[in-house]
Order: sequence, then structure tokens, then C-alpha cells
Amino acid sequence: MEPDPISELPRPKGRQRAKKACTECRRRKRKCDGHSPCLMCSQYDYVCRYEEEAGLVHSLPKRPFEADSRRGDASNAFRVSSPSPEDSSRQDPKTPTTPVSPLNRGVIEPAKRRYMSQSSAVAFPNQLGVELKSPHPPRLHSFGWNCGIRSEEQGSVHTPLTEFVSWDECRRYAEVYFANVDAPFHLFDKAKFLQQCEVYYSGPNQHLVLGAVIGGVVALGSLFSFRQGHALESEIVKHVKDVLEDSVFSRLPSVDQVNAWILRTLYLRATTRPHLTWLASCNVMHLVEAVGLHRDIDSDLVTQTVEAPAVEDEGHKRTFWIAWSVNTLIAYEYGRSKIHFDGVESRLVPFADDSDAGLQVRMARALPNEGSGGDVVSVSRSLENAIFKLSELGDIKGFPALTRGDICFCLYRRLRLLKISVSRDTVSHILTIGHTAVEAASEFAQREIPWWNVLGTTFQFFCVLLAIDNYESLAQVSWVHAKLREVYHRFETRMGLEALEAAATLRKALLTKKQQEINLLTPEDQVFAPFPEREFTPDWDVVLNPYYTTGAFNFTDFGGV
Repeated sequence: MEPDPISELPRPKGRQRAKKACTECRRRKRKCDGHSPCLMCSQYDYVCRYEEEAGLVHSLPKRPFEADSRRGDASNAFRVSSPSPEDSSRQDPKTPTTPVSPLNRGVIEPAKRRYMSQSSAVAFPNQLGVELKSPHPPRLHSFGWNCGIRSEEQGSVHTPLTEFVSWDECRRYAEVYFANVDAPFHLFDKAKFLQQCEVYYSGPNQHLVLGAVIGGVVALGSLFSFRQGHALESEIVKHVKDVLEDSVFSRLPSVDQVNAWILRTLYLRATTRPHLTWLASCNVMHLVEAVGLHRDIDSDLVTQTVEAPAVEDEGHKRTFWIAWSVNTLIAYEYGRSKIHFDGVESRLVPFADDSDAGLQVRMARALPNEGSGGDVVSVSRSLENAIFKLSELGDIKGFPALTRGDICFCLYRRLRLLKISVSRDTVSHILTIGHTAVEAASEFAQREIPWWNVLGTTFQFFCVLLAIDNYESLAQVSWVHAKLREVYHRFETRMGLEALEAAATLRKALLTKKQQEINLLTPEDQVFAPFPEREFTPDWDVVLNPYYTTGAFNFTDFGGV
């Protein structure tokens, strides 16, 4: 453990007892020396205030998610409700926090929800002004970032979302979204979201970023309506893309932008190539860092704005974990790098363990670290342990069953590359998980719910069965092939036809390989003909009594030559 920088500073001799502690020391449960500013606040550049100065020490929340955020930006528009008592009981107040190095400490500006490292060139003038006790320290601003010889890029003119989607259509497709997408990717509280949508449609000035969030929900609702999708779905998707990529908005990141990019990533995952989906998921995580959702405000961030104290919102925690799990799963399945943040494992997950969203996060956290290194045996053991953890989740239904199948197949593909034998128990877990996933995919296909992995999970399990190539796996090939054919006939898309044709090609190739092996074992002439059958009558006295010496042991009685 790194030494506490405060403990290394010289302290007055003799026993010191402060009559009162400042608000920061009380909140962080640190010993205060009673000075103004105190030693701890001076070291970490906290705003040192006492009860009579602040007048609100008793109103400070004991935990950051117990109070509503009072930020003035638009990032709180769709906050989800506070967790239930059951969810709160899952939070372990004794969970140890990872010590934060001074080099890794961050600065967050609550009013604009902007985060950066304390070593940032943007933060340095402000930090220096505070250190020099300037009455007006420089604000967090990119002073001298460039020469400024050109004006910033101008934004585009965007048609309001209301030109594409009416209020009645918004409500209809939002209902489809919350019926299908919300459970595994729980970003919004339904009642609050619909209320905010009503305000958006009735107000004179529609904020375009809020419109991008609403447009993302409508686009996914239209997608999951399948044959009854919105006639202008492609225009809605392009409108959201244009707003999110407009420099006027993207240079001012917010939590709403993070949510809108998550929705866009989900839509891309269901409609386009893996490369574009992975890029979008990485963009989500970069925005997560930009607004500081990856850090715990109450433990390791330095706030510089007294008027807008940083209070972490429960909805922000949910947004972080959904963003993290989406990027992790897409990167792992596609074979690309994910965006990594230190200290994620120590953060509390605000979802119930058995909820769909909670299962998504738990399965993503079960994945071993790609860059952990180690010998082949240890890597193989970590991959098999991850498969065992997935199996321990028990009987999972719905979309989490598809996700578990995809993760399991990812782990198996990595095991195959190690060229090391896989235990029978691991193979059994893979077959069981895959069978459950295909059953869930078949059910979604029958209901015409187009989750992206309805087709992909079925096809990948078919490939895994051929790769395992034992009696238990080959026994399921015909069943899975029939399920794949059912999915194709339900949706009748080019993607489905390609998967079906590829499956037929692979099955034929394995059949040809088996036939060649059979030919190698089939006798071609009498040279390789089996020995003629003859009656076998062993001398049981010799066989059963090793000390029997009478008579000779005839080896030819046992088929010898």
C-alpha cells in the first residue's frame, strides 16, 4: 500500500485535539486538525468549510446515491428511480475501496459534468490558482490549447425529431422498447421517460440531444416492431447520428449523450457490421470517461465548484454499467480491445443479481482478462473456470440465455486456439448452455422478436458442435440445423440465408472428413481381412490360478499368432 501523503507532512508536537472538524473531514471520516484550511483539505485542494460557514453539513447525504442531484445540465433528464430496499440491501458498505494514487486523482466540474485527470493541462491553471489562494482562480478551461487562428467548426442545421415522429408514434414505439429492450439494458425509468417525452413534445424549444435520446428509443422500438416498424425509421436513425456527431454538441459531453450513444450502439449491433458496432461502443466509453461516470465522486474526485456540489446519481451508475458491459461483450465477441478503466471491479453494481440487467453485468465480469498473460495451462484454467461460472448461473431464460451462450462460445473458441484438451465437464457445460441458448433463440424467432443473436447464437452453436466433434455434440447437429432453418424462414433475410448456406457447407465438409476416415478403416483386399472366427475355449485353471503349473499355456487360444 502506498503511504498516505498526509502522514508524511510535519505535524505539531504534542497531543492535538480539534474541537470541531470541517465538512470534508467529517464526510470522509478523516482526522481534522481544526485549522482553516485544515491539513487534509490543503493537501487535496478540497474546499475547507465548517458547520457554521456552510450551514448544510447535516444535509449532506451519507451516501451519494441517497440524494437527488441538483446539477443544472440536461444529463438528469431521464434518471431512473432510486433502488428498492432489496437492491439497497445488496450494497455492502464495508466494500474496500482501492487506494487512489495522487497521479490518478481527477477533477470534476459538476455544473458541466466534465471530468479530467488532476494532472491535465486544462486543470493545472485552476489548481495553481487554488494553491496560490487566489480569490478568483482561473476556471477549468483549455487556456492556450491552440493558437486560435481559426474559429471553431460550425454546427449543422438539424430538423427537429418532431418532424419525423408524432407524439402518438413516440408513445407507441416507446412501449415496444420498454417491453423488449429495457429489461437487459435498463437505462431509464419508464414513467419519468414518458413524462419527459411529453414535456419535449409540448414545449416550444426542443433540445436536440434530448431528441437524440428519444429518437434512439423510438428507433429501437421500431426495430423490435419488425413488420410494423416506423416508415421513417432510417431517417430517425440518421437524425440521431447527425446530432451526436455534430461538433457543437459533442464538444460539450453529457450523460444524455452517453445514453444516446448506448442506444445507437444497440441499434448498430442489430443492423450493421461488427466493426462499426465496436467503434460506437468505444465511443460510448470515451464519453463515460469525459463525464466522469467511471469514478466514484465521493471517494477520489476533487470538486472545485462550491455552488454545485458533486452528488453521484443512481441513474449515472446504471448508465456506467450498461455502457461497460456493452463495450466488454462486443469487444470480446468480435476479438477487439475493450476500453479499460482501473478500479472497476471494486465498484458497486446497482442491479439486482437475478435481474436481466444484473445478469448481463455479472456475465461480462466473469470474462477473464485478455491481457493477463501466463502459461497455456493457467490461461486454459481461467477460461474453463469462466465457463463453470456461467453454468453456475442456473436456468436462465430470455435474452440473458442468448448472451450466456455467446460468451460461452467466445470462451470455447479461445480454448481451441490453445491446442490443449478440454475437460469433459467443461464440454458438458458448453453443450448445456448452448442448448438452452438455442431454445431461447427459437422462442424469440417464433414471436418475431429480432434480437441480433437470435440468428448468431444458433449459428455459432452449430459451429461449436462440429468443432467439439464427439458423440454428444454430433447428436445435436440435426436439431440445431433445423432450428437455424426455422430462424431463416421466420425472418427471410440475406444474413439468414448466408448463415444457413455456411452451416450446410461446414456440415458437408465434416461428413466428407468422416467418410474419408471410414474409407481408411474399410478393408480393400484379403491382406487386411479380419482373422476367421473360431471357438474360444480357454483353460480356466490357467486363467484363474496363476500358480497352476500343470500343462502349457497356449497363447493361440487367445487369438495369438
